Amino acid sequence: MNSARSWLVWGVAALAYIAAVLHRSSLGVAGPAASERFEVAATELSTLGAVQVGVYAAMQIPVGVLLDRLGPRVLIASGAAVMAGGQLLVAIAEDMPLAILGRVLVGIGDAATFISVIRLQSGWFRGPILAQMSQYTAISGQVGQLLSAVPFVWLLSAAGWTLSFGTLAAVGAVAFVLVLLIVFDAPPGGAPPTGSIDVPEGWLPRLRSAFRTPGTRLGFWTHFSLLGSTNLFLLLWGFPMLVEGLDYSQAQAAGLMSIVVVTGMVVGPIVGITTARFPLRRSTLVLALVALVVAAWAAVLAWPTQPPTWLVVLLLVVLGAAGPGSTVGFDFARTSNPLRVLGSANGIVNVGGFIATFAAMPAVGIILDLVHSARVAGGEAVGLYDWEGFRVALSFQFVLLALGFLMVVRMRRITRSRLREEEGIEVGPLWAAIARRMRRRPD
Repeated sequence: MNSARSWLVWGVAALAYIAAVLHRSSLGVAGPAASERFEVAATELSTLGAVQVGVYAAMQIPVGVLLDRLGPRVLIASGAAVMAGGQLLVAIAEDMPLAILGRVLVGIGDAATFISVIRLQSGWFRGPILAQMSQYTAISGQVGQLLSAVPFVWLLSAAGWTLSFGTLAAVGAVAFVLVLLIVFDAPPGGAPPTGSIDVPEGWLPRLRSAFRTPGTRLGFWTHFSLLGSTNLFLLLWGFPMLVEGLDYSQAQAAGLMSIVVVTGMVVGPIVGITTARFPLRRSTLVLALVALVVAAWAAVLAWPTQPPTWLVVLLLVVLGAAGPGSTVGFDFARTSNPLRVLGSANGIVNVGGFIATFAAMPAVGIILDLVHSARVAGGEAVGLYDWEGFRVALSFQFVLLALGFLMVVRMRRITRSRLREEEGIEVGPLWAAIARRMRRRPD
């Protein structure tokens, strides 16, 4: 455990996850090109993105069940192969139906990857480092996001749609081969890849057991609260907002979107170390991050004119920090469930952020179209992606952020009550803990 081979196995699995995020986020930076290629408006374009995210979310529970049964190696390899096929369809698509089918396959393959890598960590690592490994995995995903924000944007503009997405298909094929050659579920004599120890028999009782655990549901709402807004920006509407709404060039927009990624890579280890050192204060960190996301979006959308660049950068930094914060949800699941149901628990958690994304993506597109139609009917000559339209449409996410915040508060209370009853651990208010620590300091 925690050997050089452990890091090699995890590294190859992380490469597969990098490829998965690159596949996932490729449409987000190709929004204007997709709108032109398929001749669609905002509502139809949001459908293309929402279908992928919806499939991803719908597949999380089945994938979690399969993960507990088949182990991570099979799921990671299968996901890479399916995503490669999906991107190939997108590459050759000349109309929306074939492109949608391709993105459906991308969503299916993507759904199998992240929670499988998270589960793989528990087979190869032991000790406090496990609390940090999820953040390292999330950081590797940020590399995939960065690849889509910079080199893929350049490749798309230089080589065109077919060659660009065809290249992504080749990346998926390479990931598939590497996983088959190097990744295994556990070292010899390590944790068994499948089977059950001290958990209910059968997939449905295991799934029910994972869902009934308060820590799993706290993880779900953590993921829901913090990933939805970041995904909404990175996967579909961020690039059009920056280019069409705020008049940045494509190069400038790509650079700005990379701020989200770089921030996540910097903040991730800090969040991992913090949650490992203060496990009873993880939910406080989550609530603080949700409040920051609300405040940042409110400042940008309420600015009297187009927001200045410094304020846009501040928003992107906050969104970048929210990504690692959402990964704390998997740490709640890990510390609340036995290993043999961890796949199901992680699947439940991972549904959260993508349900929020799936709800927000089409809603923003529909609102953009409605605002545009109303303003044109009123005699205004405005473009579809006008900043005033984005100002109204992106406000929809405050509904989801408020819901997530309230549910994290509720599930934190239930989880702490269970902790008090079963383990005798009392978690008081943070201010009281700080006061006690201050009193213990020598004069």
